[in-house]
Amino acid sequence: MQIEIFDPAPDINLADIRQGVEQVINGEQKTSEYINIIFMGRDELRLVKKEYFGLDLYTDVIAFNLNDPDQAIAGELYLSYDQIIQNSHEFKTKAENEVIRVVIHGCLHLCGYEDDTNELKTKMTELENRYLKIIEELSS
Repeated sequence: MQIEIFDPAPDINLADIRQGVEQVINGEQKTSEYINIIFMGRDELRLVKKEYFGLDLYTDVIAFNLNDPDQAIAGELYLSYDQIIQNSHEFKTKAENEVIRVVIHGCLHLCGYEDDTNELKTKMTELENRYLKIIEELSS
């Protein structure tokens, strides 16, 4: 599985990000051609959200699977580090954990999960917590 990371902040642990991607893709029994992770500014990601989803709001991650659902994942995750840091303050979490959580969340979207209802959000949060715990255990 090819994982490319573009424009990360200097304090981001790239190994943990790769570990997060691999854990989700393997754990969900999916295959992947490649996943590109692109960090961009908060305002830039807001424009992407507006252009592709018709929603004019700030977000931390947007996921695009460029292949059909029955094919190996060829995906892109667009992340706003500024928004992730803001989230970490709001949710009182460590910034490095929030980065991994957002990567996991994006990968779950690439695997076909949605979060547009409370029930689906709860399921995704449970999966995020499970994968985050695995990565924390592997890192320690």
